Amino acid sequence: MIVSRRKTTINHAFAAAVAPSDDYDDQRVREAVAILGQDPDQDLLCAYCGALAQTWDHVFATVKDSRFSGHGHRLGNLLPCCKPCNSAKGNKDWRRFLAELGLPASTHQAAEHRIATYLSTLSLQDSVPDSSPEYERLLQIRTEVLGLLAEADELAKIIRERQSNNSFKPKPLRGSA
Repeated sequence: MIVSRRKTTINHAFAAAVAPSDDYDDQRVREAVAILGQDPDQDLLCAYCGALAQTWDHVFATVKDSRFSGHGHRLGNLLPCCKPCNSAKGNKDWRRFLAELGLPASTHQAAEHRIATYLSTLSLQDSVPDSSPEYERLLQIRTEVLGLLAEADELAKIIRERQSNNSFKPKPLRGSA
């Protein structure tokens, strides 16, 4: 079913709609990068492995159990990250992921200390919105959207099957059996 591939996208879209995010503040970003022991005037390095950073990792995922986790797109929840680490980490706990990298002990300890300091300095306590009527309606709409996608998949399956049953069937050529 195609809907199963869309479900994650839909859940992330609805979480992003309520997730808090920071306005860009160059000075604050420079200070955050410095806390990580990096030079804000140089290319950023992955906070986990030290490779050239190409993305920002959400330290704490914005979606957990198909719902908004309470963690947003805020500087205290974002770390510079290389694409391989960002993909491999996924929703894992950052300490567990760092341990799985198999870095030399001194490199691992230094990275863990930098990240822990960064998080304790910048982390903001985001939370899941209360059970307001607006938030409950948002969750209801999300459920309706997923239901509509499932219905659309069923209809598409029927259409595909009908098309394959009515598809062109060549007639045998003259003289062939």
